[in-house]
Amino acid sequence: MRLPPWAIEAIRNGVADVARKASDTETIVRVKAQAAELLRDLPENASRGLDALVKTASETARGAIDQGRESVLRWTERQTDLAVRCLNASGVLLTRRGSGISVSDHVLQLGCDVLRGDCVDNDLKQQLDRSLTRLLDVDGHAVAVATSLDAAIASLSVLAKERKLVMHRSQAIRLPSGTPLPDAFPGLTLTECGGVQTLEPSDFDGIDHACVILADDGIHPVTAIPLKGRDVISIAVLPVATIHQGHESIPSAESLLRSGIDLVVLPGGPLTGGTTAGILAGKKTLIESIQQDSRWNTHAASAGIVAMTVAAMTAPDPSPLSVLIETGEDNLRSRAERMATRLTAEESITSCQITDRSARLVAGARWEFPSRQLNLRHQTLSAERWADQLVKQNPAVLTTIDGENLVIDFRWLPAGEDATLADALGSSETSETAAVPTEGH
Repeated sequence: MRLPPWAIEAIRNGVADVARKASDTETIVRVKAQAAELLRDLPENASRGLDALVKTASETARGAIDQGRESVLRWTERQTDLAVRCLNASGVLLTRRGSGISVSDHVLQLGCDVLRGDCVDNDLKQQLDRSLTRLLDVDGHAVAVATSLDAAIASLSVLAKERKLVMHRSQAIRLPSGTPLPDAFPGLTLTECGGVQTLEPSDFDGIDHACVILADDGIHPVTAIPLKGRDVISIAVLPVATIHQGHESIPSAESLLRSGIDLVVLPGGPLTGGTTAGILAGKKTLIESIQQDSRWNTHAASAGIVAMTVAAMTAPDPSPLSVLIETGEDNLRSRAERMATRLTAEESITSCQITDRSARLVAGARWEFPSRQLNLRHQTLSAERWADQLVKQNPAVLTTIDGENLVIDFRWLPAGEDATLADALGSSETSETAAVPTEGH
């Protein structure tokens, strides 16, 4: 909604008055003194405020205490010099800017409880290790958690210490971090086999006493290679995967382990319901070999991250991403229609059309889900300029561009964020900012 002319004039007069007073030396000295006094009082005021919060929470039930903790956590989100929350309306889940998928409150709370440092430490590491072992419903297998996917892959060098490290040429993928997979094994010599197009089982003929790396390139799923009778450890690297089979199109560590793969490496994050990490799932003897090596200390995740990983994978409720994946097309279409009706009334938006292209987990990969989009055009902004402004807002809005249209996809956007997104798209601030010419234009 645009401001009336009288309101704009009042704001201008107010700004001019502030500018005039700010140039006065006496005013500047007085403001400095007031600021110093405010800073002296701030710790005491903050302490009184938190004391009041704790006292109020202690007089309520457990649910109210959790709500108080949530308030404190939300308060920390305002420190936007460290992090800016994003709304993912790009139609691609895993982007270089983030996914926009939050961690469940109970998962986050457990991580906070462990990291805070005031918990009883009764063999916490052993308890976490036992919990990780119970994550897999496959006998003789275990799970370990590293700081990142790259760290988990680097830890495999322990297994390749006395073996050849072999990879098919067609599977030299680029990891989400940007590192090519062949470069993720520091200090090891990598032997390549086969051609660059497709993988054939015969490409591995004659390979023995080796670690064979099989990678999911987003086009061809990993399948076990028949290597019976040979001393070979088969390792699958999956940039997109879950521990348990959740959705039939998304690979899982359990299904690959049951098919004959010895060890699976996958990332933590939205698909596993936890936070950023690297997860190793496989034969217990292999996991123990990695953890017993001194180099594991540099790769292992902290107790808080491990606790969050365990909580995410044992939660009875579906993860935030699972809820989005299971959202039906009718729901997405209805949301798109409602937002289209709202945005059509905005003077700054000149065109709004609904489309039904598929959303993806990764750009260009095989994992597709039906979705709905809005194709928008702005009155004064190009699609590129509009997208750039939206990503710089708080919360940031991730979008895509199709020709002259800005594309808003609903698949990876929680329904509760629709109003926030509509405000960002139709705000007068965006329109007014765009109307101001930049230098050199």
